[in-house]
Amino acid sequence: MVQWSLGVDLGTSFSAGSIATGGRVDVLEVEGERRVPSTVLLNEQGVLVAGRVAHRGMMRYPERVERNPKRYVGRPSMLLGGNAVDVKDALIALLKLFVAEGRIRFDGVPPSVLVLTCPVAWGEDRRSVLTEVGRSVVPEAHVLVVEEPVASALHYASMHDVSGGGNVAVYDLGGGTFDTAVLVAAGGDFNVVGEPDGDDMIGGEVFDERVYAFLGAQLERSAAGWWSDVSTNPDRKYRAAAADLLDEARLAKETLSAYETASQYVGGADIDVQISRTDLYTLIGTDIVRTADILDRTIEQARIDKKRLAGIFLTGGASRTPLVHETLRARHGSLVRTYDDPKIVVALGAARLAWSIQERQREPRVPTRPVPSPAPPPVPAPPPVLASPLRAVLDDVLSVQVTANGVYALCEGNVLRRLDPSALRVTRELALGAIVDWAAADEGLLIAEIASPQPALRTLTPELVVQSVFALPATTQIRTLAKGAVGWAFHRVAVPVDNSKGLPWGETGGLAVLEVGLKGFVGETARLPLGSSAEWFVNEGNGSRRLRDQGSPTGGEPALAVGSPGCVVVLGQFQKKTGMFQNTQQGFDPWQVLCTIDPGGRVRRVERRPPNWVQQIVLHESVWFMSTTTGLEIDAAPNPPRLMMRRSPAGALRWFPAGREMYAVGMDAVLPSRGWSVSHCDRTTGELRVLLHEPSSALLGHLTSSHPAERPRMIADGETLWMGVAGDQGTSRILRVTADGVTEALRERGWIEPAAAVPGGLLVLHRPDAAPGPGRAGPATLCLFTPGG
Repeated sequence: MVQWSLGVDLGTSFSAGSIATGGRVDVLEVEGERRVPSTVLLNEQGVLVAGRVAHRGMMRYPERVERNPKRYVGRPSMLLGGNAVDVKDALIALLKLFVAEGRIRFDGVPPSVLVLTCPVAWGEDRRSVLTEVGRSVVPEAHVLVVEEPVASALHYASMHDVSGGGNVAVYDLGGGTFDTAVLVAAGGDFNVVGEPDGDDMIGGEVFDERVYAFLGAQLERSAAGWWSDVSTNPDRKYRAAAADLLDEARLAKETLSAYETASQYVGGADIDVQISRTDLYTLIGTDIVRTADILDRTIEQARIDKKRLAGIFLTGGASRTPLVHETLRARHGSLVRTYDDPKIVVALGAARLAWSIQERQREPRVPTRPVPSPAPPPVPAPPPVLASPLRAVLDDVLSVQVTANGVYALCEGNVLRRLDPSALRVTRELALGAIVDWAAADEGLLIAEIASPQPALRTLTPELVVQSVFALPATTQIRTLAKGAVGWAFHRVAVPVDNSKGLPWGETGGLAVLEVGLKGFVGETARLPLGSSAEWFVNEGNGSRRLRDQGSPTGGEPALAVGSPGCVVVLGQFQKKTGMFQNTQQGFDPWQVLCTIDPGGRVRRVERRPPNWVQQIVLHESVWFMSTTTGLEIDAAPNPPRLMMRRSPAGALRWFPAGREMYAVGMDAVLPSRGWSVSHCDRTTGELRVLLHEPSSALLGHLTSSHPAERPRMIADGETLWMGVAGDQGTSRILRVTADGVTEALRERGWIEPAAAVPGGLLVLHRPDAAPGPGRAGPATLCLFTPGG
């Protein structure tokens, strides 16, 4: 029978849960949500319901709802619909949501250990209430109540080195209260040092009420009668309207974590209200400074030298506010550590503690009489020893991406692993569904999965905690991009066409893009239909649609802009004017559309028609670099584009940015792949200078292939371009390209490609048994290469 443990943070405004089994900890989603409203409702049948259902009931039964039942712990009762309700019963209804969801995942088996969290300032009387709640819901489990700072420190310590005797500070800005504490690591646990501190009058709920009043002042000016009723009329519909406006105030506050302004629609008044980030800072700035002062006082009273702190860990949903980060980092710099969703940290730490308790409770089975030892299993042959310049880091890796927060490796079996960029050890892993594409940025990751019944898009924090899930329409192609706090998913259903339909060999279909926020609670924007997009391919014997036709108005891959926040994509467009005649399309009119997509959903379009077709666009430092059917061009509008290098009829050319530098890579022949060159573009003189040309070898990957597995093996590291090319006698080479020239950095047997630059050198993917060519079949070993080491 499977054993599992449960950690739950029953918060003032929102609650969160996490499960642990087999030593692995994951967030427990309830009704598809990672953060469940702590709201409880006593319905007309006298039954207590909790969570999202209760929260929706606020609109109809505001007098029967309590949004913050945790505030009543230690009080006799709360009034719901005129009835006295024991706070224990309210919390039991809330906890049952998490236990029931967990039991569904584990075939009805209850958790072996349940850990609940409480504020550090709670006395034994209020902690005992939580203990009774836990035992009522799961009588067969071992129930423990632990302080919230201890739980958060336990989880942060799993990702950051906090050695024995190390000190950490916890800054907990929740929905209802603010707490601080200093803890010391001791034997795998944490103990509070000195006196905790805090302020019960500061929290996310207080901030919501101030935003509510700010929006109300606007409504008082523009819809005075409606606002007067909402403010004073006890009628149920106006109380419900007030609750709805409070929700809009909370959403506006959360939106300002990523955007400078928030606009909310107030349905009852049929009016839009606005608030800016500057307005919010004016409303809450004094409180945030006070929380920073309280934290400093707590550290000082604990008599801890700040130099001995391993970190200041942020927890509580309201600590995601950008002003919190700005204020604390101004005082404490890099000591400040946080998840994108610090509300989940406490639940994750509680689950880790629950699992460790469960492991300690397991007693080893000792045989009562001697048992013959089984024959030892055969010893597997040791893996082949890698060449001396390489240090193996991780096996079965498919692709790698690096951000300021870590190294991320997608491995065989759709497992995503996060590695510390310095020690290159795995700090977290997450099993996902069938991943078709993924992107990583400093603020989070974007994962596209082929899930049943339809594709799904997940956003993850830098620590690989699932933050949100969006459904995508049934589609055959998904491409993801991410930059900063924004991610984009381009998706379309591709419909094959060929010469039997009187059209070139290719695919067509409507392309759309979904923008999502990677940080905080920023939701999705509307799905933006960009229009029809067609791609034309070289007909490789009526087989795979793989290599894009270099002479057609084909669509291009979406790409991030360099030096500006958005992304770009080329759409292949056409219209059929007069239909078919003798199996040939008559009046076939093609053109292209160049699209730039800025954060927030702004799309700018430029139509392009002959004399030539665009195959690639790179928006680099506000200058358009284009690869066309003619060759490489720089578009210096309003002046005509300048041709930098002419394309040979059989070949291909593409731009590759690296920092402020721009390089051009060419193929002498597309099919079969043969010959290559790399050039440097001097933006001062406007010259394109060939750095190296090898007519007898080939690139790793392919410049015109539409298959992700056949992408060109090139990465940028500052202003250096690392590129993978085929060598001789079954070897591959990695070249270092700078404005000064090209040098060979590494040569290995089989397949080796540059993966990512890290502080200790260059990460490469090596597979000795794979022949160099357009694509690498299967996973490889991730290795560290230290140039010159």
